[in-house]
Amino acid sequence: MTSPLPSSRAPRRIVLLVGPSGSGKGELSRRSGLPVLALDEFYRDLDEPGLPRRYGIVDWDDPASWDGEAALEALTSLAHDGAAEVPVYSISVSRRQGMRRLETGDAPLLIAEGIFAAELIAPLAAAGLLADAIVLRRPVPLVFALRLARDLRERRKPPHTLLWRGWSLARAQRADIARWTAAGMRPEGLHRGTDRVRRLTGCAEASQHLRARTPHHAVLRITAVCFLREGAHGTEVLAVRKRGTGSYMQVGGKLEEGESALDAALREVHEELGVELAAEDLTRLGDFEASAANEPDTLVRSTVWTTRARLPEDLAVRAELAEHRWVRLDAPVSGARLAPLMVEHIFPALRAL
Repeated sequence: MTSPLPSSRAPRRIVLLVGPSGSGKGELSRRSGLPVLALDEFYRDLDEPGLPRRYGIVDWDDPASWDGEAALEALTSLAHDGAAEVPVYSISVSRRQGMRRLETGDAPLLIAEGIFAAELIAPLAAAGLLADAIVLRRPVPLVFALRLARDLRERRKPPHTLLWRGWSLARAQRADIARWTAAGMRPEGLHRGTDRVRRLTGCAEASQHLRARTPHHAVLRITAVCFLREGAHGTEVLAVRKRGTGSYMQVGGKLEEGESALDAALREVHEELGVELAAEDLTRLGDFEASAANEPDTLVRSTVWTTRARLPEDLAVRAELAEHRWVRLDAPVSGARLAPLMVEHIFPALRAL
């Protein structure tokens, strides 16, 4: 059983925007008219173990103080689905205050802005979601004054902490901009940066129209395994996420040359979960076709298997996987993006059983 070709609607692409705190990232975002994800919302809570420290306090300028994987998950959902659940973070108390739903509407681009934006260049580029990466370059005294005025107005920290931190950031500003530029970001002033984002938006709109008229899809042959279990609220399905990606999918992967779908399924389960299954542990669910979760302009044709083989309580994913979660079959929306193969085919086929 196969599906029609997926919609020609291209994923929204992402403009990464970085600059020293107070340099005008928010102002450029406002002028662009695009939906914006503030990457500062993904800071870790103050009492989370293992936070980096400097001068006796948490070093909030260290990427280790920030949850980049969660930010990537949210951006992937926004790019493909136009919506995501994102944290609401309070800088003043250094912890999350809840969640909110962010939607992009019909915008062909969105902006992700924050001092850790450069950390997302590689995974977004690999997923075909990167439109550009811009670093705001403005005079040090101006940025110092703008930052201090903002932080005092918003009461982000005690005044003496703001002055000390502001002076430290001012001294590091030139080196930070050089580092971001070396990471692949384009240095621009506020006005030129705004103009560039507007031009990118126009190009993205034109590209969407062209793609709708001339769709092209590469095809990957894969296999996937659905681990099922009975949870407190009914049947649950195991979903896994690869490192550096934002979508959850089934255990599985590409077939090697001369390999059958069944042999590939058994191999992938062992490589990714460290679990040995026998052929009789798997039941064929069907053959399906859908858009690839992490590769642009690509279809996957997958043989899908189910199993109720028990997994260890302390299951730890391996190989290229970063984490796993159990998703309810009757209520799969969990705040993270599920691969099209799961949403369009696997879940409906499982419910039909």
